[in-house]
Amino acid sequence: MEFYQPEVNSDQVVLDQLKQPGKQVMFLTADWCGDCKAIKPFVQQFKTQVEESGFGWIDADRDENLAIAKEQNLRGIPAFVLFEDGQQIKHIGDGQRLSPKEIESFLAAI
Repeated sequence: MEFYQPEVNSDQVVLDQLKQPGKQVMFLTADWCGDCKAIKPFVQQFKTQVEESGFGWIDADRDENLAIAKEQNLRGIPAFVLFEDGQQIKHIGDGQRLSPKEIESFLAAI
């Protein structure tokens, strides 16, 4: 099973993606996060699902993009965050371990 390797993006790249029209999903993670590592074998399938639905996807690193995490009031990782037309709509993940089923349910509802 292959672990998803998120891209490290600058704050400006993340913000530019989130401001795009339509729905965008941000995956907020960190290399040192054990709960993030636990779901990485499943993240590529979630990214594919999101992109096949016509939505955008952007990776954000909790340490590299700390200002964005704080601005969006995201206190835990891993987190999947839905934005629509630049506004946060909802998110899942507040520092607890997420199961693939919980993430699937969250993404299916968008």
